[in-house]
Amino acid sequence: MLRSSFGLACWQGEAGPMTVAHRHDDVEFNLATVDLEYLVDGRPFSIPAGRLAVFWAARPHQLVSAAGSQVVTWLTVPLDRVLGWGLSRRFVERMLAGEFALLDHDGALGLGDRVPGWQAELAGDDDEHRTAVLEIEAFARRVARASSADAAANAAASGSGIRPQAAAMAAWISEHAHEEVRVPEVARQVHLHPQYAMAVFRDALGITIGEYLTQCRIARAQHLLLATRMPVPEVGFASGFRSQSQFYARFRERCGEPPAAYRRRLGSAVD
Repeated sequence: MLRSSFGLACWQGEAGPMTVAHRHDDVEFNLATVDLEYLVDGRPFSIPAGRLAVFWAARPHQLVSAAGSQVVTWLTVPLDRVLGWGLSRRFVERMLAGEFALLDHDGALGLGDRVPGWQAELAGDDDEHRTAVLEIEAFARRVARASSADAAANAAASGSGIRPQAAAMAAWISEHAHEEVRVPEVARQVHLHPQYAMAVFRDALGITIGEYLTQCRIARAQHLLLATRMPVPEVGFASGFRSQSQFYARFRERCGEPPAAYRRRLGSAVD
């Protein structure tokens, strides 16, 4: 599923497995009272119960476990807003590099307690909305400070509810997305016939191998545009696109603007 951004939004409630891998240009904060099993870039990733997870959601990701009657809390903040807040450079670099920050959820952060109020205020009048935005910015600043002491993403990868062949194919695609990737080569990684491999992949992740490959390439292009000074045409090739026209068309389609405009809009906040 493709979505440029969920905007500044929050939600709390029960959650089931996602039927399709998706990506969006937000920094996502989530917390649950039960372990959450994700597939991120095709790799199983566990968010332990009670830990606050923060990541740049441009990476294809999919919740594959059911939380049942347990409470899950989400907050999404558009990347351009996060960059405009001038948070710590180390935190921003970690997000753009695709890392997860996993933090102890103590009283200083308190996402689960804050979200119901924010959700109501974001939908309220102008003054209420401004109040929620200011509080969310303060929350993000606390998270950024706390994450500076968290040197690496420290959730252990674990088994997930998705077919191992599909996870293995997705992980291989993510690792090799900048190269020439063909379905028979992907299928060989899991010893499946190409047509059967395509069916297994789509049944598990809800999208085709080709669409997942494009998602990975766009995510890599976004990272290179913001984290390097590589010329835009070189970004396209380094991300795996074999023609500039294809790169520009796919990037605009998924990000809503050309690569150069995306860099101009967000890059100054990273420098």
